Parts: sequence; structure tokens; C-alpha cells
Amino acid sequence: MIDEFPLAPGVPMHLLTERGLNEAFLDVVERHRREGLPVVLRREGELTRLPVEQLTPEITRARNRIAELSAEIAKYQISPYSVNETP
Repeated sequence: MIDEFPLAPGVPMHLLTERGLNEAFLDVVERHRREGLPVVLRREGELTRLPVEQLTPEITRARNRIAELSAEIAKYQISPYSVNETP
């Protein structure tokens, strides 16, 4: 049995982690776009340098996955108020 230590009460850590990884990927892509640098990633088993413009499938997948994970995480969040706040 694996103990979970979520960053948000009641939210499984794997959901938060996967969403964070996808958000970090999009952040890296945006930084490379601003600086005009290629991104190095693995495609078809080989490391490849690609301009950001050629990452459309990966960017779309990351954005879609973030939306899916955010919807899943929202199911676990009961109230936007902390224990010490009143609505």
C-alpha cells in the first residue's frame, strides 16, 4: 500500500503531479518560443530538436490532459474556503 501525501486535502497526488508535469511542459515550450530556441524531445525513439511550431500535437495533448485532470481534481474539492473561514 502506498501512502498518499496530497498537496490539497483529499486530492490524490498522482492527479496533481501529472497536471503539474503537463503545465511545466507548456511553460518550457512558451519559454523556448519567446527565446527562439528549439525544443529537444523524444520522437519515435530518438532525440530530436524541433522548433516550437512543430510541437502542435504535443501541445494540444498537454492542454487537453490538463483540462481532464482539472475536472477530475475539481470533483475532490468540496469548498473553496479553508477550515477557519466562513462562507
